[in-house]
Amino acid sequence: MSGTVKAALIYPPLTDPTSGYHSLNYLDSYARAQGHRPAEIIDANIEAFHHSYTPSAYEWLRGELSRLSTDDLTGPDALMARANLLNLPEPDPERLRRSIGVLQDPTLFYDYRHYQDAVEGVISWMDALGAVGFPGQFHAGFRLHPPPMISIGSVAALTDEALLDRLNRPFQPYYEDVLIPRLAAGGHQVIGISATYQWQLPFALWIARLVRRACPDVFLIAGGTEISDVWKCASKPEYVFQVLADFDAIVVGEGESAYTEILDAVETGTLPAGHPNVRLHPKYGRQRQLPLRYERLAQVPVPDFSDLPWDLYLSPEKFVYYSPTRGCYWNKCTFCDYGLNTDGPTSPWRQDTVDNMIADVTELSKFAKFIYFSVDVLAPATILRFAERAVEQGLDFRWGAEIRLEKYWSDERCELLRRSGCVAVSVGFESANQRILDLIDKGTKPEQVRRTMTAMTKANIGVQMMGFTGFPTETREEALDSVTFLRDNPDLWTLGGLGDFMLTPGAIVAKEPERFGITNVRPVEGSDIVRMLQYDEPVTEAAQAEVAQAKANLNPGHFHRPWLGSTDTPHTFFYHDRYGTAVRGVLAHDRVRHDTDDQTQFLANGTFVDRDDEQVWEAYRRIRSDEQDGVPGELPADRHLFRRTDGLVFALNRSSRLFLDLFTAPLTLAEAQRRLWIVEPAVADRVWRTFIGQRLIRRHQLPAEPAG
Repeated sequence: MSGTVKAALIYPPLTDPTSGYHSLNYLDSYARAQGHRPAEIIDANIEAFHHSYTPSAYEWLRGELSRLSTDDLTGPDALMARANLLNLPEPDPERLRRSIGVLQDPTLFYDYRHYQDAVEGVISWMDALGAVGFPGQFHAGFRLHPPPMISIGSVAALTDEALLDRLNRPFQPYYEDVLIPRLAAGGHQVIGISATYQWQLPFALWIARLVRRACPDVFLIAGGTEISDVWKCASKPEYVFQVLADFDAIVVGEGESAYTEILDAVETGTLPAGHPNVRLHPKYGRQRQLPLRYERLAQVPVPDFSDLPWDLYLSPEKFVYYSPTRGCYWNKCTFCDYGLNTDGPTSPWRQDTVDNMIADVTELSKFAKFIYFSVDVLAPATILRFAERAVEQGLDFRWGAEIRLEKYWSDERCELLRRSGCVAVSVGFESANQRILDLIDKGTKPEQVRRTMTAMTKANIGVQMMGFTGFPTETREEALDSVTFLRDNPDLWTLGGLGDFMLTPGAIVAKEPERFGITNVRPVEGSDIVRMLQYDEPVTEAAQAEVAQAKANLNPGHFHRPWLGSTDTPHTFFYHDRYGTAVRGVLAHDRVRHDTDDQTQFLANGTFVDRDDEQVWEAYRRIRSDEQDGVPGELPADRHLFRRTDGLVFALNRSSRLFLDLFTAPLTLAEAQRRLWIVEPAVADRVWRTFIGQRLIRRHQLPAEPAG
């Protein structure tokens, strides 16, 4: 092809602002290798964030907040919105700029006290920004918490223009002032939107609607994991293009060759009907559905990341994603539902050659110091050969990946991985109970897992643990086996923890419910895009609450994604590179009460929520009860709610409030003790330890910033 088609590829909000994602660069690099001109790649997620604090957008935000009303909402949505407006932070663009500066600074970033303050500054800004949509819609800064009907995949909600408009309102100035004028003037023939995560979907749908109005003749396409999930999980086929109505076509599954064939077709003035992964809008007529195509990795070139806006990301280093394998070589886990094939939990297992991997990484390492192997899992023998070659050739880069904790990983092999640049791995250990592991068909044993973790840790490779409780028929004792395993081996893992089992339609558990002791398997009521199933199972609510409390105590106080403290985030890998397996202690150091703190000034890191409107306060208590570091569920009505600066809410008893109110202005612990002379020093000390550990109070003075 002559490659004359002008295309733009957009990555929409709301997702990780710390690095660019790799999906669009893989598509573009593949198309360029086939002779097409480079696409204009637009990371609308990071652009929209930075536009939000420009002078004009800030004035718009202040105006919107001054006349903010929830009168157009009814029922639970109205009560939720009013509750989330309690203690809403004032938007502070100067603090936000300082926070961004810290996150991009190669020195301050690695001082965890500066880091925490910076992240809380970003989250505070996003809380205020989100209030002009549905108050409370942004969590941890860059996770969407939309109204429930959006979350469960209601077609009526996903096609409701007023609802989508409101969710997107925080980014309205960016859309109107930057994105849409840029696209309208761009002369593009093809515009593609890629959505990787579910919380990007409402923004992708709204951008598509705006693009369709501004560029009626453009061939508009969508792809990415989330678009594939809409196609896979739609309970009726017609729902797909009811939700994705503004798109001319969608790409289901892997997209490199599909995207290229779309460009070919547009160039020749035809429809891209020949590729099995392309689904045309029904307005183009009935199509024959062919089996999905999976790419040959040898034909996929190394992605070129040079056109991403690296100066905008909230990180001090470049961090790129690289996918030399697809699918999972194990492909047996009964809980797994990933990929689009019908004969196993994930897409077919493929891996590139070690020669190609070395060539690709050699090229990528010239551009970025950190390379994350964004794969389902890497095969042990392949990793080892790759590591040997990387050491032989003297490649200087840092990397991490998801692996299985096989007995293959001896001390010597782990040491080789570390010499090749591996700083951390993440592992799905799932459970520490053998019966549950056998039900999962994991193929591992807890004692072997512990030995492999030991070998990795000895090599100074951080082990990030991923597991869950609540697998069908799991008893209280079996769930606590996993908690005990992590609690008793704190020096063998750095970050991670235990989530909750969720049943998805493609999992073997859902296909064979009787084998796993579950009954009444059913979609969530009101869902049309069925991503999750409900079922009846024997674990009691009391046991669940006890297990939840035990899990919360494993790794308290860390930030949620996309920040440091979460598994596999860029920031987590940066800290692993700097501090090795000691990273857990680094993160804990500022959450510990030190002997020198008697003369250190502390300040309350948030405010109490007023009870002026008892109905709203009760709603706030119920809404926030699932979001604190503790047991989910209802909270005692007599608790005082304290909103930490990052938006996390804690339910404190009356005596805790008496202690915490001392720190509304900077105060040393010694002076606080003197004011509470009636309280035993040992009791007060336990309170200070708790407050510091949960960052309810913070040290008032940050470390001095380096000169120059």
